[in-house]
Amino acid sequence: MEDWIDEPIVDPIVSELDRQKIISMPVLLHRSSELSSRTRRFFTISGSITGVIGAFLAGIAIQSDSQPVAFVSVLAFIIAGLFVNIGRPSLTARLQHLYGDCYIIPADLDDNALGLIRRARKAIESVSASRVNRLGLLDDIANDVVLPEKLWDIARLLHTQVALRAEQDEAMSEVVTPELMAVIAPQREALDRSITSVTKQVVELEDYANRVQEADAALRAHELLKSNDKYRDLLAQTDDAQGLLSLTEHVNVLESTLAKNLRDAINAGQILVVPGDTTAV
Repeated sequence: MEDWIDEPIVDPIVSELDRQKIISMPVLLHRSSELSSRTRRFFTISGSITGVIGAFLAGIAIQSDSQPVAFVSVLAFIIAGLFVNIGRPSLTARLQHLYGDCYIIPADLDDNALGLIRRARKAIESVSASRVNRLGLLDDIANDVVLPEKLWDIARLLHTQVALRAEQDEAMSEVVTPELMAVIAPQREALDRSITSVTKQVVELEDYANRVQEADAALRAHELLKSNDKYRDLLAQTDDAQGLLSLTEHVNVLESTLAKNLRDAINAGQILVVPGDTTAV
């Protein structure tokens, strides 16, 4: 599986430098279990107290020149360091505190959400890697802006859906009463509507990617037209007027096909643009 599928999904508003910091942290790929703030505080305080005891024993060892006391003081410092280190927030927690809600870890999504994210990323990768995109033939869509924003919007909604789905599953694991169902039923309907909407957005991305691939294929065929002069000369040498006419008609059809496929790709991409957003115009 491609590495980019498991990369954290970063809000496009984050600077490129900070985005690289976030996606380059391997620890983000698999979130480890976090200690509670109370447990971290316990270890931090214990480490500080143990450090004070170690300093006190070190003072006694210096005055009395006692090796056993000196050994105990060193041991106390080591334990203090371990406790303080355990009490520190993990790298993941520190990054989350630093960048807030500016990234989403795929490992935090359930199978349904992760499947949609993979489909969306695959479609975006396909568009980004296409020749028509690299040649600037899709500039009307501003893919460099629109696609990252679309991926972030999808990931953000999926992350929220996962949390709500887990909340509903937990509620349904308890005794199910009419009162509970009266609350859960409309919430589940709202969640299902949201899931349907996000799935539609992914399908639109995939349709755009398919249209772009069709435009790529037409572009490759169009480039082969450069060889047509050799075939015209060949037909002219054999006095094949019908063949020349047929070849010319094929050229005209292919020109129209390329133009149509590009228009179709651009039209499919326009659907991705948020109404009122002028960045892709």
